[in-house]
Amino acid sequence: MKLNVRKSIAAVPLAFAMSVGTIGVVAAPPGQAASVHATTGMGQVTKTGHFEKLLSSTSFKLSVGMESYIVKADAMTHVTLDSMKVQLSKLHKDDTVKVKGVLKMGVITAASIAAEAPGM
Repeated sequence: MKLNVRKSIAAVPLAFAMSVGTIGVVAAPPGQAASVHATTGMGQVTKTGHFEKLLSSTSFKLSVGMESYIVKADAMTHVTLDSMKVQLSKLHKDDTVKVKGVLKMGVITAASIAAEAPGM
């Protein structure tokens, strides 16, 4: 009995692939690859809101509408206030802040933080 591997691989149901935890490309005929992404509550985000308060030298609370986020910075995070490089401690309540980074469970690990003082 000759087994046609190409047809067998294409027959693997997507639901089965998801149930066994496959993440990435599911085997399918060339040109018809299906991508499966796990939903983990995290991803790249850009949030614009208001600086609420400094929590530590590397984190602060950001208010975006009715939602709040904790924003964490590290040595690689680019922080600016009115286009000038600053430390987080230079940000003040009600500064408008645009944060780009990775959101996971209400915490944004920031790659960049751009703030503008009120009235600017």
